[in-house]
Amino acid sequence: MKGLRKGREAARLWATRPPGGVQQTIEVEELFEDGGRALALIRRVWRWDEDGSPAGEDEMAWLFELNDDRVRCWRPFEDREAAWRAYHGGDGNSSRIQP
Repeated sequence: MKGLRKGREAARLWATRPPGGVQQTIEVEELFEDGGRALALIRRVWRWDEDGSPAGEDEMAWLFELNDDRVRCWRPFEDREAAWRAYHGGDGNSSRIQP
C-alpha cells in the first residue's frame, strides 16, 4: 500500500490493516496550541508483534494546522527543534495543553 491515498475510506483501510512484524505506538509527551496551529511532541515506540519486545523508539514532533476545530493538514518532523521553530514562526507564544 505505497503512495498517496486520500479520503476517509483510504484512511480506514490503512488504519485497520492486519498487524504483523513491527508495530508502533504513538505516545504524546506534550501538546501546544495557539489557535490555528498545534504542536505535538511525540515518542514513536516500536515493538515486535510476536512477543512485544522493544524494537526501537523515535522522538519526533507533529505540527498541525487547524480550521474549525479540525485538522486541516499536518507535517511530521524528525527534528523537534525544527518543528518548534516552524510552530513559533518567530513569535515565541504558545499555550500548553496537557495530553
